[in-house]
Amino acid sequence: MTTSSTSDTQRKRFHLAPFGLYTRFVLVAYLRNFAIIASVLLSVALTIDLWPQMDAVMEAGGHGAARNLLVFCLLRAPGLMAPLMPFTTFLAVWLTEMAHTRSGERLFVANAGRSPLKSLCPVILLGLLAGPATFVMDGCLGPAAINEQMREHIGRDAQRLDRSQTSSTIWIESRKGLISTRIAYGPPATLHDLSFYRFDNNFQLVEIDMAPIAQYDRATGLWHLMKPSTWSGDAFSPTLVTPLPDAEISRDLGIFPPWLSAYGIEVQYLPIRTLRTLSRHGGEGYDAAPYKTRLATLYAAFLLPGAMALMAYVLSATLIPYTVTANRAARVLAWGYGAHATTRVCVLLGQTGVIPAWLAGGFVPCAALAITAYTLWKTERAA
Repeated sequence: MTTSSTSDTQRKRFHLAPFGLYTRFVLVAYLRNFAIIASVLLSVALTIDLWPQMDAVMEAGGHGAARNLLVFCLLRAPGLMAPLMPFTTFLAVWLTEMAHTRSGERLFVANAGRSPLKSLCPVILLGLLAGPATFVMDGCLGPAAINEQMREHIGRDAQRLDRSQTSSTIWIESRKGLISTRIAYGPPATLHDLSFYRFDNNFQLVEIDMAPIAQYDRATGLWHLMKPSTWSGDAFSPTLVTPLPDAEISRDLGIFPPWLSAYGIEVQYLPIRTLRTLSRHGGEGYDAAPYKTRLATLYAAFLLPGAMALMAYVLSATLIPYTVTANRAARVLAWGYGAHATTRVCVLLGQTGVIPAWLAGGFVPCAALAITAYTLWKTERAA
């Protein structure tokens, strides 16, 4: 009777310690391995990115070669590291748990009556740290870094995305017709050497407007074509109208001016405010799917590293609980790499409009959490 009362008292006194000794010890180990893995991956990525453009970087802007290399590496780090953050978190937990298994620490913790479910605090705290860090690095620091690169004219991307140069001739299919033009990015964007082809409901050409310059009027939502020439009619009775040199005409070209300023810039280099604006105006000369997918991916970054960390911990605790074998360790790693590759595939499918943006961003985090919950449930039920 006394033994039973003592046992009941111990059960009642049991409580979680989110910042206890175990949590602090394991979290420090996670962060240490995270820093090591991130340093290695970033070094490899920077080497691959820098090597083909080494000479151009060192000679850019009239500054010293050493200074240019340092600035380039600092500016490229957020963009290169942000996509690797979830997988880096997975690897950090995986390596730490294997080390704990080899040293016998996991066996000691299990003998103390602590199940995997009661050992989630360190990995949850790691996810709470890595998620916001990924969002800030990917959504804020990355676009700011590429803007600074463009200002410094350092690197191939800075030269390719130079907004001070007018684009080459491009073709745009808008809801009002077909457009051939060159873009002076601005902002505000201005169109040069414009040719606007308008069709009727039967896709027959009915009008061509040409102008050396076209400017957008915010008040009216129309484009003013300076010194235009207009062809109208049909193929059997064409009429060419050439206004006076100082004349202008107004046309609704069916394109969204802010998109013209961002034309040619990859979605990962655009700030969040621009992404929100462009995601709401699809069909006005462009497809909004890449911008919607990018937004969904950024918001999912709050959850994805934590979901990857939880999956790494639970799979490690299940597949390599008391001894590490190459086969079982490789199985855990394969789950992590599969999740990383699936993330890339989902982003590609979302940007091409095959799947909705919310599914492209949320599939892998939700799937990882579902796998974690199911594995924990099976483990606790077996115990």
